[in-house]
Amino acid sequence: MSHTGVGMLRVGIIDDRSLSRAGLRGMLHSLAPETLRNSRPSIVAEGKRAHAAALVRATRPDLLVCGDRQGKDSLALLDAVTRLPAIPTVLVITENITERATRALLTRGAAGVLLHRSAHQHLTWALTAVTQGSRALSPEIVDAIIRGCSAPPRSGPGAHERVAGLSAREREVLALLSDGLPNRAIAQALHISPETVKDHIRALCCKLRVDNRMHAARIAWQTGVAG
Repeated sequence: MSHTGVGMLRVGIIDDRSLSRAGLRGMLHSLAPETLRNSRPSIVAEGKRAHAAALVRATRPDLLVCGDRQGKDSLALLDAVTRLPAIPTVLVITENITERATRALLTRGAAGVLLHRSAHQHLTWALTAVTQGSRALSPEIVDAIIRGCSAPPRSGPGAHERVAGLSAREREVLALLSDGLPNRAIAQALHISPETVKDHIRALCCKLRVDNRMHAARIAWQTGVAG
C-alpha cells in the first residue's frame, strides 16, 4: 500500500506478548514527527494474533507491525489479513530468522522484515519504504541471504557419487536447472508437467544434500552435469 499524502499513518501492533507490544509501541512513539517523509504513525489498535483479522476489520490500519520470535508466528496472520477486503501493509519485527523463513514471510505478503535487536536503527527508513510500496529488510538479513547465495553448497567429497545416484530423469532436470531454466520451461523441454518437475527437484536436492536449486546447480557445474 502506498501513502502519498501527508497525514497520519494508522498503525496496528500485533504480538501475543504484552511486553513485546509495549516495546513495539515505545519504538514507534520514539520516532520524531518529522522523521517519516509523508506521514506520522498513529497507533489505532493493539492485540494478539488470534484477534488480528477482527482488529483490522474494526480499525482499518494502514500498517500492521507484528512482533515475532523466529519469523514463523506471523505466517498464519498474513494468511488471515491478506484475505480481508482492505489489506494493510505488514512489517514483521522478529528476534531471529532464517533465510527460508524470510522468504516465506515475503511470499505470504509481508512488506518488510526487521531484526528486533537493530530495528530501532532501521525503523524510520523501513516504514517509509513499506508504506510507499517497497520492501524493507534489516541489513543483517540481507547479508545472510547474500552469504547463502555465494557460499559453496554442502557438496564436499562425494559430490560425484551423489550425482551418480540420480535417476536419468533427475540428471536431465538438473542439467536444465543449471542452465537457469524455470520449472515451466524445464517441463516443456522434457514434455512433463511443472508439478512433476517440482517433484524431481525436491528429490534431486535431497539426494545431493543441498537446500535449494542454486546449490544444486553449482554441484552440476562442479561435476560436469551442466551442459
